[in-house]
Amino acid sequence: MDGSYVSGLYLEGAGWNSDLSQLERQKPKELVVDLPFLQVVPIESSRLKSQGAFRTPVYTTSQRRNAAGVGLVFEADLSTNIHASFWALQGVAIVMNKSD
Repeated sequence: MDGSYVSGLYLEGAGWNSDLSQLERQKPKELVVDLPFLQVVPIESSRLKSQGAFRTPVYTTSQRRNAAGVGLVFEADLSTNIHASFWALQGVAIVMNKSD
């Protein structure tokens, strides 16, 4: 399979269940969690079938934009058994650099 494995990404607004490899509700007082290795495979959006997944925006920083107003890098489909609207309302996103 094509693509790359990426590490060092952080998940905001949700938790990650490593056993099921899917999003889970955020634990109290746990605002940002480290994601395990993520396989990134480029694919045309017209060929993408994301049933049972939440299209998660990936930003460069936790501010979700830089000085030029740009910050979205790509969207990653993360597995979930909860409706995507729940995660959208939670503001779930992946960031490449977390602010301490």
